[in-house]
Amino acid sequence: MLEYLYPIRTYLIVSGTIERPNVMTADWVVPLSFNPPMCGVAIGHTRFTKKLIDEHKEFVVAVPTIELLKDVWIAGTVSGANVDKREKLSITFVPSKKVKAPSIKECQANLECKVVNAIETGDHVFYVGEIVDVSYGDAFKTGSPDIENYKFVLHVSFGANFTVNSSEIYKP
Repeated sequence: MLEYLYPIRTYLIVSGTIERPNVMTADWVVPLSFNPPMCGVAIGHTRFTKKLIDEHKEFVVAVPTIELLKDVWIAGTVSGANVDKREKLSITFVPSKKVKAPSIKECQANLECKVVNAIETGDHVFYVGEIVDVSYGDAFKTGSPDIENYKFVLHVSFGANFTVNSSEIYKP
């Protein structure tokens, strides 16, 4: 029944450390609070990312554009439990400012989060992260996303179906 919530933005969740990073694709990412700034992400119980977030108590939400679609797909279909994804991906992991989990250089934003709560939600855990720092690229230089010049990834439905945002703006 969750397919009725799509299309939905797609993000990359980075966990681990700069020495041994892991990245997975996640659609279930939501803003939660302005003050303090918080966001949440739902991660399946069987995911290697869950193990790393449980161990380190932090993660990075990275915002990809369509140019990274191949990496987005690999990050979401290859487990980092037995494979070092750095060997399969074309992205560059860079040190974050306030968390041990690295950021992704090619992403247009990286939200560094420290876990403040973890809630069991059926076959997923919903991690509430306080955003402790943010780095961003030109797509956010005005403080809002530049949807005319940058195409953010949207997952159309389960599987290999993606689209991008339109630059059209509608007002009520």
